[in-house]
Amino acid sequence: MSERIRLDPEAVASSGRALAGIAQRMADDVAVLETTVAGPGNPWGGDDSGGVFAIAYQAVLGHALQALGSHVQQMGEAALTLTEQARAVAATDASAAAALRAES
Repeated sequence: MSERIRLDPEAVASSGRALAGIAQRMADDVAVLETTVAGPGNPWGGDDSGGVFAIAYQAVLGHALQALGSHVQQMGEAALTLTEQARAVAATDASAAAALRAES
């Protein structure tokens, strides 16, 4: 069975660039979150109950930030893969077209 795929390399590359922008915004947001909850102006205050809460919260937050970081990395890798694939398809198409012109 033979199937054809139509692929617009520029549309794929554009999607890769858009995805890279989303990954960057996610990374920026994660950094802001981390700074907010781990910085000197933390949201739970400096009293004893706030300190106890902070210990438990930061343990959970560490896992959450690792997961978010993993998602950001995966988005970045997907963006790069899309862009690389678009370039590869465009290069293959150009090479095939040049070979066809050379044969005619």
